[in-house]
Amino acid sequence: MADLDLTCQDSYSYWTDEKIRFADLDRVGHVNNAAFAIYSESGRVDFLEEIYPGCTAGSGIGWVIAKLTISYLAAAYYPGQVRIGNVVRRIGTSSVVIEQGLFCNDKCFSTIENILVWADTENEKSVPLPDDLREKLGLYVK
Repeated sequence: MADLDLTCQDSYSYWTDEKIRFADLDRVGHVNNAAFAIYSESGRVDFLEEIYPGCTAGSGIGWVIAKLTISYLAAAYYPGQVRIGNVVRRIGTSSVVIEQGLFCNDKCFSTIENILVWADTENEKSVPLPDDLREKLGLYVK
């Protein structure tokens, strides 16, 4: 896996925009650390549903998140917009690594690594990625 500068907007192959809400703030007026995970989820779900509709429905076979690693790089403030960059970094047999950057006013304030597993949610077991999903994810690999 080649190194990417996740703080650079050019590193991302899919974008989602989200509004910073007043409710996202902590006591001192910064975007609360918990909101970073919500922005990540918004970008991740938008991306996955765009390329494979229905895959995040939560029943049957679909994505489950196995690991979420958030790096907090700077503060973000209300009011504002968050641009959520998504890039596929690795496709495994039954998993994918998606990395994200959160940007406000063209400044990266967080990078995030998501490890997702394609799973049979009723039996709680991973299953191999379908070939058509693997192909669609492959279009976003860097």
